[in-house]
Amino acid sequence: MRVCLIGMSGVGKSYWAKRLAARGWIRHDCDGAIGARLASLVTAGEGEEPVHALGRWMGMPWSDGYAEREARYLALEEDVTREALEASMASGDHVIDATGSVIYLSEPLRSRLCHECRVVYLRTPEARRDAMLARYLDEPKPVVWAGAFDARGERPEEALPRCYTELLAIRDRRYRAMAHVTLDGGELEASDPGIEGFLARAGAR
Repeated sequence: MRVCLIGMSGVGKSYWAKRLAARGWIRHDCDGAIGARLASLVTAGEGEEPVHALGRWMGMPWSDGYAEREARYLALEEDVTREALEASMASGDHVIDATGSVIYLSEPLRSRLCHECRVVYLRTPEARRDAMLARYLDEPKPVVWAGAFDARGERPEEALPRCYTELLAIRDRRYRAMAHVTLDGGELEASDPGIEGFLARAGAR
């Protein structure tokens, strides 16, 4: 069995991937692999998570050089995700813990993921979206905007909440289009169906 978990950062992809790994599944951590390869570009501060250091490196969508760093990040993500998919062809049960920007990878690679894996979208509950924006502002993670940031004459900081909401809506549509099944990340957290229940809901058994 091969499962690919997609969705926004913080919705529970790594949580469920780690629980599957504890049950013997082989986990392919795309965020971790990207962070390891970009480690030479940015050094995490004391007590700082590597992913937040990468967020500093990526910067905000209006930062100088953001477009070039975004393109570099996506090119690396393409390589990492392809390698994870190819590694998952080995025997055993595999879970690909994809990044939030998997929907921006090349069409051939996304098609391969959909063909070879059970793609499960963990959807962010509406009630949690303001908290996601607050967390992004407080501890930025690398976010691929893919042209979705448009200040429309506003100061960038003032435009950010509106643009982030619009980004979530764009991504929600694209995640749904890519996934075989959509599960509510908040409901899973609240009810905790266990690994077997999670796999049953995902249609992975």
